[in-house]
Amino acid sequence: MNQFSTHPKHSFYYLFCIGKVQEEIELVIGCNRPPTLADKAHMPFTEATIMEVQRMTVVVPLSIPRMASETTELQGYIIPKGSVIIPNLWSVHRDPNKWENPNDFCPARFLDENGQLLKKETFIPFGIGKRVCMGEQLAKMELFLMFVSLLQSFTFIYPEDLKKPPMEGRFGLTLAPFPFKLIALKR
Repeated sequence: MNQFSTHPKHSFYYLFCIGKVQEEIELVIGCNRPPTLADKAHMPFTEATIMEVQRMTVVVPLSIPRMASETTELQGYIIPKGSVIIPNLWSVHRDPNKWENPNDFCPARFLDENGQLLKKETFIPFGIGKRVCMGEQLAKMELFLMFVSLLQSFTFIYPEDLKKPPMEGRFGLTLAPFPFKLIALKR
């Protein structure tokens, strides 16, 4: 279970991360113009934060089914030709052998010692290989523009009197969030 939603230390870190994203927005874009895709290259912490959100909450936890084109052995298991294979993207993003403290929200895992963005081969929110999501590039652009626009204009906080929603999400074809309420404060 993800402790991010209930542990006070993690709540503080979340607020720190959002504050740091908003600082980067102010530094690169300011408050008088909307973000553009050209800004993306100058906002590594914001990009790392978006990537960490995608890692923790994979929208499509089980990728499109594939079929084995030939009989293969994988880690001691025989996968016969014609077998249906369903990639589990959620398990890749939460694997403790690949990610240190995988249930903790930590955008810094996507940054090098100089604060520049790192590419990680185990970060695959849109799938991998020939069947990667066709909308990946469009989705990344839209996600960046929407996220930055919202945090440029608002600070989001949980109402103090309400219980925070679980981070696990509701499993279905997609991993949807549980209903929750936020307060949007105009910046």
